[in-house]
Amino acid sequence: MHASRDAAVAELEAVLTDSNLDGQVEMVLSRPETDTYRAAAVDGAVVFNRRPEDGRYRYEVVEVVGRHPLADQSEDRFGDHDDERSRIYPRREANAYPYAFDSIAQFFDSPHAPDAVALHTPAHHFDSNLGQHGSLGVVQARGPFIAAGRGIRALGTVDGSTRTVNIAPTVAALLDLDVHPDGVGPTGERRPDARLRRQDGDPDHAVLSGDRADHVVVFLLDGCNANLLHDAMAAGEAPNIAALAGRGSRYRHGLMASLPTATLANHTTAVTGAHPGHSGVLHNTWLDRSCGRIPNLLELDQMIVAMRHLDPTVETLFQAVQRSRPGAFSTATFEFCDTGASFSSFGLLRDGHPAVLPDGEVDHCDADAAASSAAYRFMSGVDHTSVAHTLAAWEQLEGNALPTLSWCSLALTDEAGHESGPHGELARAAVRDSDARVGSVIAAVERAGVLERTAFLVIADHGMEQNDPTNDLLWSDALEASGVPHLDVEGFLYLRG
Repeated sequence: MHASRDAAVAELEAVLTDSNLDGQVEMVLSRPETDTYRAAAVDGAVVFNRRPEDGRYRYEVVEVVGRHPLADQSEDRFGDHDDERSRIYPRREANAYPYAFDSIAQFFDSPHAPDAVALHTPAHHFDSNLGQHGSLGVVQARGPFIAAGRGIRALGTVDGSTRTVNIAPTVAALLDLDVHPDGVGPTGERRPDARLRRQDGDPDHAVLSGDRADHVVVFLLDGCNANLLHDAMAAGEAPNIAALAGRGSRYRHGLMASLPTATLANHTTAVTGAHPGHSGVLHNTWLDRSCGRIPNLLELDQMIVAMRHLDPTVETLFQAVQRSRPGAFSTATFEFCDTGASFSSFGLLRDGHPAVLPDGEVDHCDADAAASSAAYRFMSGVDHTSVAHTLAAWEQLEGNALPTLSWCSLALTDEAGHESGPHGELARAAVRDSDARVGSVIAAVERAGVLERTAFLVIADHGMEQNDPTNDLLWSDALEASGVPHLDVEGFLYLRG
């Protein structure tokens, strides 16, 4: 029996950072005490703390033993497609972890945060997927950011990056939504400029012109590797997104997801401006400490009600639109975090309508990719329907007003990236298909006569990184051998007893 929580966590950390798991465990994260955090790897550890200052957090390193595992937080590592491909499976000493202190600290703010987190190395092949995400490393965190249209400066390619948590505040600024009367910032203190109820992120003023957009369309390409998209744009394989970048702005190093760099967590962050540790949606799955249950929001019956986990003190963009512009129309197509949207694809399912996926031909579907992969065929149908719902809104088929906000989520890039890896043919085909779908929506906005009054964003919830299928050792046996009673929920380690 272990004498204390600290001793038990230390034992789990020791097991996971043993040299026997050097190729599988990137690092182990924990919170020894309030506002103090630890990251440990096989070759070193760091302890840092945070303190509030002027409504933000400031971070200070208090101890380093061996190599500082979070010392490199640069955003430009593996900065283009060729560079990333030439250095796949980077070792921890060659990796970078943008915004690591802030990303780790916010995560442990959740009341459901585990006692420790084990992060996979980039090379670790821990399930059937050749592409993965979820960890802190720059490739798994990095998605694309491209913006154009009303309210966006035409800067071309901008060196640097932004963050997923900045997306909702940026959209709110584009639409000039009202300041929330009770808005708070990342520390939970009153934030006078917050346009959302909980605004951890900031408007990206570097790309904003100050002009108000009457309409905003957001395309979220789930799990899209930013370097892959940029390479496809340069090769002429993504002409519609390239045209947006050509008349607007794109960040060379994309946008960085919050820990965990996973789907449900960062969809919610993008729509709310609240980190996963504050939003109520900590991951795709976690232990709900209040009831002892483990939600799995990737299961369809739970996926369509995922928004029920949203913290009531957190506001979505859709709710903010309604608060600022009563009667405005908004759409959330195949978006998990859809609270407050006037139309929602998942809302149809919640209301008992059957899922209407195409039985026959699917628009913009690569024939070879579809022939080789059932998952590619299925997800192409999902994305086809997401776009069809968006087009119906812009064509005002139900007598609705033109959407003030359209949020169109496309999942094929994530599915294909998992299956083939981000450098595989399926992933590249998914980018081409997604670009064509983006083009069809832009054309509908133009037909509606409001192209010059509309802003467009192309983003992702996180990145996607290639792993090594020969590196398939699991850490479960080593953890069991430790004798420490625990529950492992996809790397989230909860102590038992």
